[in-house]
Amino acid sequence: MSNRKTARQNAHTAIGYVRVSTDRQDLGPDAQRAAIAAWATRSGVQIVAWHEDRGVSGAAALDRRPGLLAAIDALAAHGAGVLVVAKRDRLARDVVAAA
Repeated sequence: MSNRKTARQNAHTAIGYVRVSTDRQDLGPDAQRAAIAAWATRSGVQIVAWHEDRGVSGAAALDRRPGLLAAIDALAAHGAGVLVVAKRDRLARDVVAAA
């Protein structure tokens, strides 16, 4: 058994993640934040932290996506049970990589 204390995950607490690869996108950062916030309101979920990557491809390796790495770390730091993106392709272009 580990002596390390871990935060309990709360399904009503979420981390928002926004990614844009270029400045010319239909789903820019503001639109993504609005979509995530609207989902959270409808679902009774509180977004406790936001992280983003700008100018980063969805095909980029994890080590080239500091915002995503910070969002993943924030899950444990905040005890959040959900990582929320506006669309699956904001997380990763490849379905297997997103999973």
